[in-house]
Amino acid sequence: MSNTDIVLKMYEYFGTGDMDKIKNELFHEEIVWNMPGHHPLSGSMKGADEVIAFFADLFQAGISVDNVHFGELDNGTVVEKHSGHGESEGVQYLFPTCTTYGIEDGKIREVQVHTADQHGVDRYMWSRFQLKGIAARLAG
Repeated sequence: MSNTDIVLKMYEYFGTGDMDKIKNELFHEEIVWNMPGHHPLSGSMKGADEVIAFFADLFQAGISVDNVHFGELDNGTVVEKHSGHGESEGVQYLFPTCTTYGIEDGKIREVQVHTADQHGVDRYMWSRFQLKGIAARLAG
């Protein structure tokens, strides 16, 4: 299986909701998924459980994806380019995005999301994921 096939298999399993197969068959035990930005879903998710939880939140974000293309660099890194679309509070968002997948021992080891409109992503995610007020957060 090529490195690109590994990433395509992840998308196939994601589409059917089979997170156990993603976790057990495709993720390296030390996977890190890096999502840039200053919003509730940004940061470095470490380990399969954190990445799967991130996927669940990302699914709730309501972003649809099209114009998806894959390629493999000479060092084995898989590059995926897509257009993300979302709508929130009457505003249409377009997120041109590139994601790179580092493969190690036949499994996805390190993922980096690269977005063309980080400010738009931040605004969109904050509109979709509201934090409780400080008092409520401190109360537990």
